[in-house]
Amino acid sequence: MFGYVKTDKGELRVREYELYKGLYCSLCRALGKRYGVFSRLILSYDMTFLVLVRFCEKGTPLSFKKGRCPFNPAKKCNYCQNGEEVFDFACAAAVLMFYHKVRDNISDNRFFKTLLFYLILPIASHWRKKAARLFPELDSLISDCMEKQRKIEKENIAVPDKAAHPSADALGKILSFGAQENKNGLYRFGYFVGRWVYLLDALDDIEKDLKTGSFNVFVNRYSLSSKDLEADVRHEIESTLNSSSGEALSAFRSCRFKHSNEIIENILTGGMYRSAMNVLKGNKNNERSL
Repeated sequence: MFGYVKTDKGELRVREYELYKGLYCSLCRALGKRYGVFSRLILSYDMTFLVLVRFCEKGTPLSFKKGRCPFNPAKKCNYCQNGEEVFDFACAAAVLMFYHKVRDNISDNRFFKTLLFYLILPIASHWRKKAARLFPELDSLISDCMEKQRKIEKENIAVPDKAAHPSADALGKILSFGAQENKNGLYRFGYFVGRWVYLLDALDDIEKDLKTGSFNVFVNRYSLSSKDLEADVRHEIESTLNSSSGEALSAFRSCRFKHSNEIIENILTGGMYRSAMNVLKGNKNNERSL
C-alpha cells in the first residue's frame, strides 16, 4: 500500500499517539485473524486512517486492552476491544485494494518483478474472494473504479485531475460506504484525499516509471526525462497537492461527526504535508516507521 496518509507524530499528544498506535496494532491483528498471518504484511497507515474516520463517523467509543505483539512477544500493545464491524470493513477494503495493486504491478513491471507478483496473485485472489463474499458491493465499486483507472492510463491521459479521478472516486466511495449521515461530505473528503494520494504516488514513482516505461501522469504532462524537476514544474505539482489536501480538510470540517478526532486533523494539517515534502525532496517513503 502507499503509506502516505500518516500522522505528524511530533505534534500529537501522548494520549493521541497511543490511541493511533493502538488502532494500527489492532488493524494488524484484525488482518491476521480474518485473512491469515501473511495479510499483516499489507498493513498500512492509509487503512488505519480509514479505521479512524469510520470510528469518528459512527461515534463508537474506543476501549483498549493490553496484549502481546505476535511478532515481538516482549512488546506489549494496546488492542481495541470493540468496533468489530469497523475492522471487518477496513480489512476487506485493504485486501481488495491490494488485489488490484498486484494486478497493476503485473502490467507495470519487468519480467522478474512481474514473476514475483504472479506468485503473489493467487494469495491476493483468495483474500479478494473472501472479502467479496462479506462486502460484495464494496468489491464491485472498487473493481469498477480500478478498471476505469486502467483504461485512463492506457489512454495516456496527461491531465492530473482526469488521471486521478477513478482512484479519488474509489476512496470517496469507500469513506462514505454505508454512512447514514454526512454521506456527501464523506465522499468529498475521501475524494480529495484519494486524489492527493494518487498524484503523490505518481510523483514518487517518476524515476521508476521512466525506467519501466509505465504510465505516469507527470512524465506525460511535462515530457520529463529524469526525476529532477524544473522549479516551475515543481511549484505547479506542489500547488496541486496542496489544493487537494486543502479541499480534503475543508470537507472533513464540514462533516458533523458524532465526536471530533484531533488525530485526523493532525493527519490532514501536518502528516500529509510532511509526506508531500519528503517526496518532493526525493526522500523514500518509509511505511513501517510508526
